[in-house]
Amino acid sequence: MRERSGKLLRPMLSVGRDEVERYVRLHQLEWCEDESNTDTRYSRNLLRRDIIPALTQRFPATTKNLAAAAARFAEAHELLNELALVDLDGAAARFPLDLKQLNALAEPRARNLLRYLLTINQVQIPSEARLREALRQMLDAEADRHPSLVFGQHRLLRRRGWVYLEPVEACADKR
Repeated sequence: MRERSGKLLRPMLSVGRDEVERYVRLHQLEWCEDESNTDTRYSRNLLRRDIIPALTQRFPATTKNLAAAAARFAEAHELLNELALVDLDGAAARFPLDLKQLNALAEPRARNLLRYLLTINQVQIPSEARLREALRQMLDAEADRHPSLVFGQHRLLRRRGWVYLEPVEACADKR
């Protein structure tokens, strides 16, 4: 999670729950607990309630180390986004994407560029295996073929040397 994401601010992400609870008690503030916070069917709650405390008991620096790792992951994510922009080589960050641009890149960078463009188009990122397969099909299909893969509500397809992203409902209209 980021401290700032669009209009959403989370200024206390780096503050531990114990510290927040101490502050609330000290200043006699009213506490409102969301009942979903205790539901361990949600992975985040299972981690908070069961996994992290067990790890912290065994490895006291767990939360500090996880926070540091998360910060490095966020930084790496930003660097990968910047690399995608470099790999666009001045072209607009949007679909359609010239197949020549993908073909000129090493596979990891081509996947990164596809992942970046899917993300900015608010497409749920497929598994790494599906992303690899999508790239393979886009790059390796014969010129007369038009590979197409559906990712949620969108379809990635190749046509006439370009990679397009279309809403699934637009795909149905063309049949």
